[in-house]
Amino acid sequence: MVRYRCRPNVMLAAPIVTLPTAIFRHLCADLLGRPDPAWQHLAHLVSAQLFTGSPRHTVTLPPQDLQDLLAVLLEVSIDFSDGKLAPETCGFTQAGIHEAIDLHQHHYGPLQDY
Repeated sequence: MVRYRCRPNVMLAAPIVTLPTAIFRHLCADLLGRPDPAWQHLAHLVSAQLFTGSPRHTVTLPPQDLQDLLAVLLEVSIDFSDGKLAPETCGFTQAGIHEAIDLHQHHYGPLQDY
């Protein structure tokens, strides 16, 4: 068993993101409200992996879709900074968004710049 001790964790290599339910619900509503079908497709990929009753969800997406989702998270964070969103109305804080982005960057590196 000693030879397997330093194997990398396969879950760290998977394109995943873990967020509270409130953030995922907000993201899905935002994506479904966009006119481009690609955004709506991403919303359906995410919502298909959400389970009722769970406070947090881990969603697995193709790498490009994950990058798109994290880019939308950055947009939501900007909405907090601009005063368009408040924790009382949406059910989550800007710190929760930054925690997910920071965790992703820790495991996978910086977000891609298109």
